[in-house]
Amino acid sequence: MDKSDKIPAIYISYAWNSESESIAEAIENEFQQRGVRIIRDKIDLRYKGRIKDFMEQIGQGKYVILIISNKYLRSENCMFELLQIFKNQDFYERIFPVVLDEVKIARATDRLELVKYWENEANSLDSKIRELKELSNLQGVTEDLNLYTEIRGNIANLTNILKDINTLNTDRHISSDFEQLFSLLKKRMKTDLDGKTGSLMIKKLVRPAVLIIGIVFVLLAFNVLSGGGIFKANKGSDQDMDEAIVDSSMNPANTDSISIKEAIRPEETPVADAAGITYDVALVVPSNMTNGDVYVDGQPAEIIDRTLIFINIRLRKKSGSHHIEIKNGDENCATDKLISQDNVQITLCN
Repeated sequence: MDKSDKIPAIYISYAWNSESESIAEAIENEFQQRGVRIIRDKIDLRYKGRIKDFMEQIGQGKYVILIISNKYLRSENCMFELLQIFKNQDFYERIFPVVLDEVKIARATDRLELVKYWENEANSLDSKIRELKELSNLQGVTEDLNLYTEIRGNIANLTNILKDINTLNTDRHISSDFEQLFSLLKKRMKTDLDGKTGSLMIKKLVRPAVLIIGIVFVLLAFNVLSGGGIFKANKGSDQDMDEAIVDSSMNPANTDSISIKEAIRPEETPVADAAGITYDVALVVPSNMTNGDVYVDGQPAEIIDRTLIFINIRLRKKSGSHHIEIKNGDENCATDKLISQDNVQITLCN
């Protein structure tokens, strides 16, 4: 395997202004010193490279560092990238945001100002289009209008997600040489790599097992067609069947009285125990609750890990809803959720 296959791609999404570019360069330099390469437009987008294709590539990235500035939230290219990331699932797990101090999204009124901005952009472009006498052949222009409308419809949700993530302030990131950002990314990549390695090992073990089972069934089928061999058909009673199985286990050479039906008895097929099924759940919580005590159905939860973004817990499958509660001093919040699949994300304490 090439080295490039082992090191996942880490993208950085930012607006082209002085402060954002300076932070992007600082992150790139610090990560390079640690042996990790950052993919960014000014380095990796070649002459005549298609900008939209590159932005869609960022949108599909598994690890994306976001440098959120006022210009970013008002840039159609930046917001296009953010929408692509959002639409490709696992948004929380894939983004690693650095929010500049100038950005105000904590209050609902601040976020509504952004909704208003993109609504005005869409209305302004729509009015300009309607002023034309001929509305045909407007490819590109109508795409921009659709983009503005899509941004307007999603920006409240996107900024609400970002304001719930403890992103630290930029001075703290810079003074620590982006240590927490690097550590969290490294941890996430290690978790993903360990999971991928485990899946490959399981596949390597499963393939020979499937081959052996296939050979056994071929031999059994041949036995039926040939009328003898390893197993021979027996129409005796159930008692005779059990006696034959016991007898053959005592004497391996005595196999004539074992039938195929006896060798593969349906009642002996193992049945999965539903009570033993577990699900991993990511609880998305505000930064002041990440160190809180977590309870599931009144009992302390099994904590997998905690990050700046969420608390990962493991719980057992049940037929009804789980009651999930987080307590941190005098603060607490709870929810009831029916969880029927693995890797579910639940937002608490909104």
